[in-house]
Amino acid sequence: MGELLTDFERLVGRVEETGERVRVTDGGEPTGVLLPAAELAEVEHFAQRLYGGPRPRPRSVQERPVGPERQGSYVRYVYNDGVRMTFTRDRVIVAELRSVDELEWLETNARIGRQGYMDPKQAAAFEEFLARQPPVGDGIAWIADDWRHQQPFTVLEFIKGPAPEEIALAYGADAQDITDGLLLHQVRERDEREGTDDLHRVLAFGEGGEWTWLGYHDFRNAFSRTLDPPPAQRITLTATMARGIYNFSYTKDGVYQNPFPLEDSSDVRRDMYELIWYTPGETPFAPNAPLAFLNPHIRRAEEATDWTDGIALFFAGLERAFGLSLPRDGITSGHVRCARPAQR
Repeated sequence: MGELLTDFERLVGRVEETGERVRVTDGGEPTGVLLPAAELAEVEHFAQRLYGGPRPRPRSVQERPVGPERQGSYVRYVYNDGVRMTFTRDRVIVAELRSVDELEWLETNARIGRQGYMDPKQAAAFEEFLARQPPVGDGIAWIADDWRHQQPFTVLEFIKGPAPEEIALAYGADAQDITDGLLLHQVRERDEREGTDDLHRVLAFGEGGEWTWLGYHDFRNAFSRTLDPPPAQRITLTATMARGIYNFSYTKDGVYQNPFPLEDSSDVRRDMYELIWYTPGETPFAPNAPLAFLNPHIRRAEEATDWTDGIALFFAGLERAFGLSLPRDGITSGHVRCARPAQR
């Protein structure tokens, strides 16, 4: 660190010329990394695609120079914590100094963020390929008509990440019902036998491919829908027959994906997408909308399936886009797991 402070021209010149990093120590302990600015920009770009907790900042604030300092053709700017630094040449940023902890945090998040990245041409080709794939298992289009009439559930959710039991508990389901392996048909039979109405108060759940599926009636906010941290992906379909409202929403890494193009400098949620807005034969989402990646899947469902109802076709597009599936025999017969709300 002492060498960097007194002779940064040589070290920054080395980083700019070779593209190599320089590790900085203080009293023999690693404290920072001097790296090319372009490399840091790339890491920052991909790291921002994922929320990985608060970014580490220097624990102690060090004394910093009053203003920029020049050595040869380079100028050093020190941040207000006295640790992070930016180095420029001819008003162009060439190198950055970041703490070891901050850079490790950035690289961990960037590595995960890169996994889902493709350039626009790759993404378009891959989406077209995926759109032509058959649905996984039973798919979900088969349930569209019953769901439209609020049977057997008014809410369908698909969550990627946590295990089904973990999600059910987080939603406020009864832990004993989960442990006992309560089945939907058992609740139905007890309702018929005892005149109760528990069937409309349970959370049904299971696995389909890489997703956990949930089915329930959204009466009296019996279930919390709270997951912390937010799941990798979440799809919610809500039917309100009395008002003729059927909603679709999709979040990724906790970020809501708007159905419409965002206005300049706007990053807020504008609206959910109502399925009655979709007209078969017409592209549902504008090319610059966050949900535009669904277009080829929905168009392919129109071409390759026998469904004619708009909601069933939209569901068929979703099952191709995300690999969604619901166990038709299990739900129909009631041989799927469920749980009642935990006692408050």
